[in-house]
Amino acid sequence: MKQRKIWIDWMKALGMLAIVWGHCFPKGGVDAFLYAFNVPVFFWVSGYLVHREDSMRVCWQKCWHNLVIPYIILALIKCAGPILKHLSDGQFVYSLLGIAGGFHSINGISGCNNLWFVYTLVLIKLLYQWGQADQKRLFGITILAIIFALVYNHYELEWSWAVSNTLLAWPFFLLGNTCSQVFSRQFDNFVQCFEKVHWAGKILVIASLIALVYCIGLQNDCAYLFQNRYGLNFLLFVAGALAGILMMLSIGLWLNQIDLKAVRIISVGSIVILVFHRELLRPLLKLIRKQQLDLSLENLLIFLAAVAVTLAFVPIILVLKRFFPIILGTRARNL
Repeated sequence: MKQRKIWIDWMKALGMLAIVWGHCFPKGGVDAFLYAFNVPVFFWVSGYLVHREDSMRVCWQKCWHNLVIPYIILALIKCAGPILKHLSDGQFVYSLLGIAGGFHSINGISGCNNLWFVYTLVLIKLLYQWGQADQKRLFGITILAIIFALVYNHYELEWSWAVSNTLLAWPFFLLGNTCSQVFSRQFDNFVQCFEKVHWAGKILVIASLIALVYCIGLQNDCAYLFQNRYGLNFLLFVAGALAGILMMLSIGLWLNQIDLKAVRIISVGSIVILVFHRELLRPLLKLIRKQQLDLSLENLLIFLAAVAVTLAFVPIILVLKRFFPIILGTRARNL
């Protein structure tokens, strides 16, 4: 069996923390810093881990068990309140249509919400399986995705639709796959070289990348990929996302020798955290912002709240793994 790459668990766990932290909308440019990379890094990791299946049928079967079934179950649980609320007036249909079509909401009625990521990932994996037979086809898809993303942002469209989000997500997915499939030897050499760097050098690299991503975030504003928005400038968005991915990769490689069970649990159960973290965040944020603290202290408390909420899901994920493993798909085997 291949040795598990602990750095991937760290990237996913810290990426999940970045998403939870970003949904706190901290001030002082921290939100723009987080949104520069927190979603692209997940698509990069997904692309790094994917490989072409023997057929589209096999690809769909894996997506069905690992992504589609958990998506349907979690989306219905998330929308249970709005569905029950609108049973009498018939508007619950909007929730069902939103879940089926990948819309965040329709007519103000909740749809897939944060699960847009899963919907988009399914589409991307199927698209990758279809395009992998021809490298020119993959290149053409990438060019078209970028062009349509530019048009989408130019006309300030606001669809809040998982299908449109594929445009900005696809290039990072393909980049991750390129690192693992096309330039695997070069990437492995980079990993080995970075692991040999002195710890002080690693800290310097990571600190420099953090500063770079923060500065780019300030210039580009928040890149809301969940709305297929890249901020003020597409090139700045790409630069910030790539620097952020490299930053998270560097941190993951730095921590690669530390195999914490909690990190692996968060990595495996990130889909559960993605769906329900806001329910735990709201009371904490309300309490923090009610104190009217200075900016630095407020941001510190918000960060600690994000950490606490992320860690709070560790026992929840373990319970789900034991009694409802279907929600975690085959990933449950990794716990």
